[in-house]
Amino acid sequence: MNKISFYFVFCLLFFSFNVFSQENEISLEEKHSLIDIEQELLKKDYKKVIRLVDKAIDDGFESVKLYEKRSVAYYLTRNTKKAFLDIQEVVFTEEKDDLSYPILSLFFAQNKEEHNVIETLIGFYQKDNKNFLNAFSILSNKDAQKIITVIDSAFSKEDYPKKLHGVKSLINYSQKNYTDSYADLLKAIDIELGNGFLYYLFGEIKLRRQEYISSLASYNSAIEYGYNDIEVYKKRAVAKGFIEDFKGAIEDYNTIIEKDNKDFEIYYLRGIAKNYLKDYNGAIDDLNQSIKLNDSFPSSYNYRGIVYINTGDYGSALIDFYKTLTLDANHPFTHNNIGIAQIKSGQSGDSESFFTKAIELDPKHGDAYYNRAKIFFKRGDIKKAKSDLLRTLELNFENPDAHYHLALVYIQENAKSRRKNLDKMICQELETASNMNHPKAQELLKILCQKIEPGNEEEEE
Repeated sequence: MNKISFYFVFCLLFFSFNVFSQENEISLEEKHSLIDIEQELLKKDYKKVIRLVDKAIDDGFESVKLYEKRSVAYYLTRNTKKAFLDIQEVVFTEEKDDLSYPILSLFFAQNKEEHNVIETLIGFYQKDNKNFLNAFSILSNKDAQKIITVIDSAFSKEDYPKKLHGVKSLINYSQKNYTDSYADLLKAIDIELGNGFLYYLFGEIKLRRQEYISSLASYNSAIEYGYNDIEVYKKRAVAKGFIEDFKGAIEDYNTIIEKDNKDFEIYYLRGIAKNYLKDYNGAIDDLNQSIKLNDSFPSSYNYRGIVYINTGDYGSALIDFYKTLTLDANHPFTHNNIGIAQIKSGQSGDSESFFTKAIELDPKHGDAYYNRAKIFFKRGDIKKAKSDLLRTLELNFENPDAHYHLALVYIQENAKSRRKNLDKMICQELETASNMNHPKAQELLKILCQKIEPGNEEEEE
């Protein structure tokens, strides 16, 4: 080794030693400063973080942690150049903050340092999958793809490091790029059979794809392989709800409550499951507890109102629905629910306006169109009733009540003008509703649309 090389290595080692020494000798005042900076970082006041770090350095505090925090703040204020200057102070530090890894990986990727990119990614990935996922969510999609491009270009398919499939799946997932994440998870799970967190993410993507039974299998594997975070039980319960396994969902919610009985959302979700099982008292108890833990969550009031409708207590239902709107004037479905409760309680004077408001808030709210159509039909406004019923069936063809009422509209139109000859359309709607087990449609179908089956005609002598 020549003298220049030796001098460079000596300086590098000496610099690294100094950095570690400074970390070990951090003063109480510096600790308080770092705590303040960390709090502002959590509050996402990144400009204040930069000011606090600048002040700390001006006051003579020299800590790698300061540069780490400022690097993150610079990146999140879109000053990547300064973020890279600060992150270089972190390269030789063994104990890095989680948020340093994505910026450090991006820095190496920018400089085409493939080996350092991969070493940084795999090191962090092996350290903690969940923290890896959370940390990489700070990157822009463009920057995340830069990192992926660098690691993909470094290897052929034959010599591609197997661990990188897991790394890529988490980076893509952090960017909500679920299709690519899914493809890499398939490969990663084959390699890391016991990685419960990967199975959890697999379940999450399947749940988004509405593959409920398959998502359950993934959540079961996540728990089996040791990833038994509360979130797994929660999502598994949701998946069970979608396949109408409400008893199974309640079992998972019970497990969560045993671990943490202060989560208002779990009581809310368990209340929904109990309502589907017609355990209305149990549902109301859970929703009461949800409201007790968080009295500003509008959905708990809205759903308790739904349960009250199911018990016939329309007055209490209306009180809860109006309370919902005081917390969130545009809460989904609540205007529709008020209209229903008003009709059921005999106060239908302005229910039409609530259904109309529900449609304004959500033009794809099929139930609101159907409920308003019934008001129009009762009033004799056949044209408007027909328009709303047709829109209902565009949004949800599997609504037997809408098919039945559309048949009634056609009957009315037929009575006014036989020239239209709507018999075929009447029978078509009644038959569709009958096939969906609508009792009134089945009865009317027999009366209006009797057919002689082929081969059953009476033979003439």
